[in-house]
Amino acid sequence: MFFSDEAIAQLIQEDVPFLDLTTYGLSIGKELGEIEFSTRHPMTICATEEAARVFEKCGATVEYLVESGTCLPEQQLILKASGSAAALHIGWRVGLNLMEYTSGIASRAKELVNAAKIVNPSVAVVTTRKCFPGTRSISMKAILAGGASPHRLGLSETVLIFQQHLIFIDSIAEIIERINQMRQRFPEQKICIEVETSTDAWMVAEAGVDLIQFDKIPTGELTNLVTELKGKYPSLKLAAAGGINLENIHNYASTGVDILVTSYPYFGKPADIGAKMTRK
Repeated sequence: MFFSDEAIAQLIQEDVPFLDLTTYGLSIGKELGEIEFSTRHPMTICATEEAARVFEKCGATVEYLVESGTCLPEQQLILKASGSAAALHIGWRVGLNLMEYTSGIASRAKELVNAAKIVNPSVAVVTTRKCFPGTRSISMKAILAGGASPHRLGLSETVLIFQQHLIFIDSIAEIIERINQMRQRFPEQKICIEVETSTDAWMVAEAGVDLIQFDKIPTGELTNLVTELKGKYPSLKLAAAGGINLENIHNYASTGVDILVTSYPYFGKPADIGAKMTRK
């Protein structure tokens, strides 16, 4: 995942628009020290690379870091940096926030992926665009670190037709005509439609869509529907969406769908990472 130098600098400037008044006032900025970050519980690590760039931008030297996507037990070193007190104090909170929030997302994504693949080893866990506005890039890094994948990075890259689109179309025949037109206009793109009923699923399958996304269809009904659809349309990809979380992902994975769409990793506590600063 690419983050520009300007993006890293902006993270620092948001917290330190002018100077660290406390460190400056105490006249300790030139003193030398070290800072270590460690796990307080088992977690999947993320954004250590960005945290390291924060410290380096502040003038510190990063001596050790664990790669994003690494699963660590508690009380394990994540990142270590050394430098002036001024550099360490400026980088401290910015780096910690990056690692705690993204490691929380990565850890929840990892839990989901592991739980789903116990039941269905071939299923893909993908995440929605419901991350907090302005954080999509770092959120995507976090879900990748957890072993999940992005469902859609934005509206510009994929064709996914929702019920809200269909209310502006008058008939089933017109839907099929529009799908055929889109295939000609966007020959490289898959045509995907979200449905809420089995009747709609059969209708759009017959229209020749590439992927059907089921929204909030009960798993009991969904299991039979998936079996029947795959029997008649073996190349059709099927996804389940709507409220999928750690408690019910086993049930959804067992339906036989190819893809599980979820927002669950974004919502929860940050990881708890300890920070210890010492004087050299």
